[in-house]
Amino acid sequence: MAAQNTAYQVITDRITTLLEQGTVPWQKPWNAEQGQPRSLVSKKEYRGINLWILGSMAYESPYWLTFNQAKGLEGCVRKGEKSTPIVFWKVYD
Repeated sequence: MAAQNTAYQVITDRITTLLEQGTVPWQKPWNAEQGQPRSLVSKKEYRGINLWILGSMAYESPYWLTFNQAKGLEGCVRKGEKSTPIVFWKVYD
């Protein structure tokens, strides 16, 4: 349950920060020419709250990677960059 509370708090904090900066986070913040946020590796678009979380970040590219995916592609993460949490969910039978 603690992990869920943390995810909820991160999302709430992000909404609050954007509102305090004068950005209305539920208006389309992403670059429509680039498309919706998606994984660079799988090319799958993010859904649900993840679409909003990643779309509201101030990056031009819609592509996202995990740290390990970047390393696996022989890429790097710029010093000082911070992670952006996403919410993993799966429907079980």
